Formats: sequence, structure tokens, C-alpha cells
Amino acid sequence: MNISELSKRSGLTTPTIRYYEQIKLLPKAKRKSNGYREYTDNDLKLLLLIQQAQQVGFSLADIKTFLPTDVMVWNHDELLGTMKDKITEIESLEQKLALSKQNLLMMIASINNKPDDITCEENAERLFNLYFSETSK
Repeated sequence: MNISELSKRSGLTTPTIRYYEQIKLLPKAKRKSNGYREYTDNDLKLLLLIQQAQQVGFSLADIKTFLPTDVMVWNHDELLGTMKDKITEIESLEQKLALSKQNLLMMIASINNKPDDITCEENAERLFNLYFSETSK
């Protein structure tokens, strides 16, 4: 298949496909006699695999380190280790996001529950002082 068909089937732009070739994520395409690139079904599978890996948080550099030159041959232990490491990263990020959410919800509640006898500016100062007195402990 040519690059236009590969682009259509993979959902990637032709410049992206060329870039993946350039950085050696995708093997260099064979050329037809007219100079056009010719791709295989394995190239399509590889592009789909790259997209899936990106969707779960792997960078192109990460993908390049664990992607075998032959898609049908994987280093089982290395691949599992890489995936487990990514799960650990995701769990850590989830904890940070949960803490951020909790802090935002507390701040919203503090803003919404300001004493009636103070202005918004005074409440902002009160919360600022409260926040920084708690974080410095």
C-alpha cells in the first residue's frame, strides 16, 4: 500500500508516518520503481501499536526503547517490566491528581463558606493566611 492508503487506514498523517520512519520507529519503506514508498500490513500494525502505546502514556522515546525491530519477536520480560513501570507511573499520577482535586474542592468550599461579615478580599486574605500557615507546619 502507498503512504496515502497507510495514512487513511492508520488515521495518521503522511508527515507523521514519514517522521516515524525518520526516527526509526517505523522501518524504512521499500520503494517502488517510481520512487513511491510501499508499505505492508505489518507497517500498519506497527503504527496502530505505536498509537496504542501513546494512548496509555508512552512517549515516542519510550516506545522506541521497547519496540523490537521485528514486531513478531518481543523480549517478554523487558516488555512486561516496561508495562509494569508505566502502571506505577500512572498510579503515582492518580495519587497526585486525587490530592490536587481534594485541595481544589477544599478551596472551593472555603471560598463558598466565607463568613457573611467579611468581603471577598478579606476572605481571600484569610484563606491565604490559613493556607500558608498550614503548609509551613
